[in-house]
Amino acid sequence: MVESLVNSSINLITKYHECDERKLIILRYGLSGFYKSFIKILVAFMLCIIFGLYKEFLLLLLFYSTIKRYSYGLHAKSSLSCWIVTLCIYTVGPYLISKVNIPLIVLISIWAVCFISFVLWAPADTPKRPLIRKNNRIKQKIKTCLISIFYLIIILVMKEGIIVNSCVLALIVQATIINPLLYWITKTPFNNYKNYKKKERS
Repeated sequence: MVESLVNSSINLITKYHECDERKLIILRYGLSGFYKSFIKILVAFMLCIIFGLYKEFLLLLLFYSTIKRYSYGLHAKSSLSCWIVTLCIYTVGPYLISKVNIPLIVLISIWAVCFISFVLWAPADTPKRPLIRKNNRIKQKIKTCLISIFYLIIILVMKEGIIVNSCVLALIVQATIINPLLYWITKTPFNNYKNYKKKERS
């Protein structure tokens, strides 16, 4: 299904725009990732609609995708593990958002731990997508920290509710997937831009 969607999209694009071999490879890779993610998110959304958790789902999707956009993080190594992780985040997550009521002091403590994680490790790249440019890494780190500060303001102003819980869960998940310990557990290289530089020198 995904392959068919990718091929159809590429045929449509190349009909109006000329693409060389390199652009086609990049285009195919990007479209494949987009469609795979879209299908997983759609399935999770349908499940949340069935269980009456669509508001929590949409809030989590908003806050999580926003912070993840700039801090990146670990990717699942197989399609099955990606499905499991995605469904856990976007089905179990909304359920927790709807049920949990955490004291404000605990929420602030969680935020502080996540913020320190972002300062130390964001953005976290992958072997397939090393963040080579130092200026880009600095910009992404600053954006990540600013977004997390914005989430703190939401937490302090609203204090409780599904919006606050969505902010906090998004921070927890993202701080987890950029943690070097998780990279080590999954046997994935961390700070891959350093390995890229070594290859350039050799």
